[in-house]
Amino acid sequence: MLREWLSFLWRDIFWWWIKIFIGPPFRLFWQTRACGKKFFPRRGQAAFLLANHTNTVDPFMLADFVLRPIRYVVSDEYFRYKPLKVMLGWLKGIPKTKNIPDSVTMRELLKAVKRGEIIGVFPEGQRNWDGETIPLEDTIPRLVQKLKIPVICVKQRGSYMSWPRWSNRIRRGRIIFEFHYLFEDPSSIPEDVAEIKRKIEEKLNYNELEDPFVTNQLFDSPRVAEHLELRLWLCPHCLSFFTLESSERFVECRHCKARWQFAGNGTFALKKMGDKYGKDSLNFSLYIDWAKWTNKKTMEILGERQKNLNTLVEQSAKFWSAETDDIRTRHFRFQGTGKAQLTRDYRLVFIREDGKVLLDSFLSDLRGANVAWNQKFEFFLPGMAYRMTFFGQSAYFWDFITQKAMLEKSEGGVS
Repeated sequence: MLREWLSFLWRDIFWWWIKIFIGPPFRLFWQTRACGKKFFPRRGQAAFLLANHTNTVDPFMLADFVLRPIRYVVSDEYFRYKPLKVMLGWLKGIPKTKNIPDSVTMRELLKAVKRGEIIGVFPEGQRNWDGETIPLEDTIPRLVQKLKIPVICVKQRGSYMSWPRWSNRIRRGRIIFEFHYLFEDPSSIPEDVAEIKRKIEEKLNYNELEDPFVTNQLFDSPRVAEHLELRLWLCPHCLSFFTLESSERFVECRHCKARWQFAGNGTFALKKMGDKYGKDSLNFSLYIDWAKWTNKKTMEILGERQKNLNTLVEQSAKFWSAETDDIRTRHFRFQGTGKAQLTRDYRLVFIREDGKVLLDSFLSDLRGANVAWNQKFEFFLPGMAYRMTFFGQSAYFWDFITQKAMLEKSEGGVS
C-alpha cells in the first residue's frame, strides 16, 4: 500500500516537472492556446479525456492545459524501448495493443477509474495519417455508459500539420486546443450507447486540411516534403507504385521524372511534367486530394491486375518474427531480407532472398495489423507476431490493403 502511494506521489512530481520544464518550450514553439470549457472534476473524481490523435507529442501539449495528472492509454510499442518504458512507467501509462481487444488494458483502466483519475484516451487508437478523424469505435461510449463518468473532449487544430504522421520532422505553427465538457452531471449520460457516441463524435470529428485556420498558415521546415512517399505511394502521372522519392521541399517520381514542390500548408506546385503523362494521369495541388485519390486508384489498379496477374504488387522488405502466447510479450528475431508480395487472392507472401517462403497468409486472417514507427508493418497470427520493415517506402500501404481485405471479408467478398 505504501509502495503504491509512493509510486503515485512520484508520478505527480514527475508530471509537474514535465509541465514546468517541457510545457513552456512547447507553448512557445507552437504558440499553443486553449479555448472552450476547461472545467475538470475535482481531485478524486474520474473522467475520460478524449482527443483526436495527430501528433507524437500531443499528450504532452494537452497536459500543459490540464491541472490534474492524466493517465494515458498508450500503444504498447512504446513500452518495448527501455527509456520510454521507464518514463511511461513513472507516468503510470496504461499499455494497449493496437487493434486487438485487450483485457489487461481494460482491468488497468477500471482500476484507474476506481482511483478517481483522469484517463487520457485517443479513441482513434492510432495517429491518423491525413489529419482527418478516424471513425470512433464503440468501446469508449460503452465504458462511459457503464461507468457513468464525465467526458472531456479536446479537438486539436493545427497539431497534424505541425508534425504529420508520415514525417519525422516538426514544423512551427499555431495550434488551438478546443475543450468541450460532456456529461458534467453523470446522471445525464444517455442509456443509448449510439447517442453517447454521436455526442462525442460531434465534438471530435475534424478534417484539419479543410480548416482555414490551418491552411492559411505555413507550417514550414527546410525538409517539409521528406517522407511523403510513406503515405503517397502512387504517382499520379505514370500510375506506378512505390516510385516516389522525397528530398527537402520536393517529391519526384524516379520512373517518369515528374516533380512537385510541397508547402507546409498542404499544397503542391508542379515543377516538372512526367514523361509518361497520359489520359488517366492527374495533377494535384492539395495533399488531401492526392491522398484520397491514392486510396481509390490503388483499389482500381489492383482490381484490373487481378484479371491477368498472380502477383499484384511486390516490395522489398526485412522480415522479423516472434513467438507469443499473450500478444503483449514478443521478442522479434530477424529472419532475412526479401520480397513482400500481394497475390491475386489477397494473400501476403514473403519470400526470402534464398527463395524460402517465410509467410503465406490471407490478409483477412491477420490480427492487430498496424504500422509502428511509420516504417514497420506488424501483425499477429495464432501464436506468432510478425514485422516487415520497409525503409524508405510505405508500410502504411500494407495496413491499408489489409483493412480493405478485412472489410470485404465481413461483407462477403475476398477471403
